[in-house]
Amino acid sequence: MTPSSRNLIAGIARTLEQDVLPDLAMSTWTASYIRSCLALLAHLEVRVVEEGPFLFEDNAELRSLLLSLRADLAALPDAAAVAAAALAVGRAAGDYPSIDALTEENTRLKSALEYLVAAIHDGRDTLGEARFQDVHGRVLAYLRRSGDREFVMFEKASGYSPL
Repeated sequence: MTPSSRNLIAGIARTLEQDVLPDLAMSTWTASYIRSCLALLAHLEVRVVEEGPFLFEDNAELRSLLLSLRADLAALPDAAAVAAAALAVGRAAGDYPSIDALTEENTRLKSALEYLVAAIHDGRDTLGEARFQDVHGRVLAYLRRSGDREFVMFEKASGYSPL
């Protein structure tokens, strides 16, 4: 996920130090800065616990989806090649991946999926309606499950206003 947790925390600290503290007594924007920082902190409170497991599970599901799509997209060789290239990069079994490594993998796999979604729609006639509907349905099902997993990290911060 981007921005990374580290970047979010650094941005919050930078905002508090450089923008909020100097203007605390003089600015009407101070309350807005603080509310934004507190909402991000509420998000991070959940994210630091959930991000690794989310990315690990999402990456596993993306790999499985791309593997099955690669087989179904044989009629679209460029699309099948993109799926194969995304799947070719992996980590050694038993390695404990860092959040940065999981994020990089997730970004690569989602980029491939984004390409495949366009290719699936562009190649609808080549795939045939039945195959298109099947592939399209599997992509939508993944997107729903991924969104449900990710929602947990944003639920606490949505609408957060302590002031």
